[in-house]
Amino acid sequence: MCNPLCSESQPVDSPDIALLEFTVFFRPHAGGEGNIAMRVCVGTSKGIVILDPARSIPLMVLADPTAIWCMTQDAADPSVIYAGATDHLHGRGTLARSLDGGRSWADISPACAREEQVWALAASPMVADQVFVGTSHARLLRSDDRGRSFQECAGFLKIPGRENWSFPPPPHIPHVRSIAFDPHNPNSMYVGVEEGGVFRTRDGGRIFESLNDGLYRDVHTVAVDPLDSRRLYATTGRGFYLSENAGASWRQMGDGINRSYTVPLLVHEDGVETIYTAAAAGPPPTWSTGGLGADAMLFRSDDCGFTFSPVLAEYAWGRGMLMRLKDDPEGAGFFGVTSDGCLIRAIDSGVATVCEKLPPAYDFVTLQ
Repeated sequence: MCNPLCSESQPVDSPDIALLEFTVFFRPHAGGEGNIAMRVCVGTSKGIVILDPARSIPLMVLADPTAIWCMTQDAADPSVIYAGATDHLHGRGTLARSLDGGRSWADISPACAREEQVWALAASPMVADQVFVGTSHARLLRSDDRGRSFQECAGFLKIPGRENWSFPPPPHIPHVRSIAFDPHNPNSMYVGVEEGGVFRTRDGGRIFESLNDGLYRDVHTVAVDPLDSRRLYATTGRGFYLSENAGASWRQMGDGINRSYTVPLLVHEDGVETIYTAAAAGPPPTWSTGGLGADAMLFRSDDCGFTFSPVLAEYAWGRGMLMRLKDDPEGAGFFGVTSDGCLIRAIDSGVATVCEKLPPAYDFVTLQ
């Protein structure tokens, strides 16, 4: 069960806000005329950028919070945003919350995990004010009051074999990398650990079971099929994996993906279900070397992950890796951010770059 011994967080009600010092280049999006209410709040290694993607207008740039790796929104109130960081900078913790759509932020880092990095965030799709936080040392925390207090999910600390979890770069500390809810049963939640595998709870975080038969355990993203909860998808450091029996067993599905290191994952359902992922030629240490950088490509599957094809014949957004893909609330496409600071938008006519020359971007949320 979730342990109440994790004491309350200590929010900073009036955080100091500073402007980032970098130049952002925006590319106008076709059909962007008129009043567009949607905004994209992008989390980067140096702070928050809020922009209008249709007219390519930067609305706000904030340097605090910084070193952002992951973001999520409250299910009932999307203006409540959480941002997790993987570095401790400026004396801040690694978890921040905005109550006004990203315009201002407060540090809500849990007192019992203030020194941990935050690698994954997920707000409950059914329970207002509830958010789960995945950290370094493979810890899982839960808040039921918008981050005012946190409880540690003690059951996650009792998973057999967790002493063998690791991470390749020193100091070899595993972390929770992905949290996904079953859209048909929000009490069922899947947690991906890099490197440890995939684990499921059916009771909101009290008891967990291992789901790693046939799975490469360097897990980056886990997703549940919105049409069939028995179908699970996972991206890993060794490619794309599929389970057709709710995680009881997995198969590597590499047909059409000609790169090995898969990271983002989007199951897009708009009448016809399509799966998107992106893959780099190698792990992150290789992305800054060589003439092509990450040498990443974007792929799509129209047959539930059995086969894939490239979305673009050529690499179109620089040397970086696509880190996150999310649905476009205004249409049938999606947005994505890259490790070399691009925001892309997939539309009917193809994939367009909305802006570039941001700091490395790792996650984002959309606001309407």
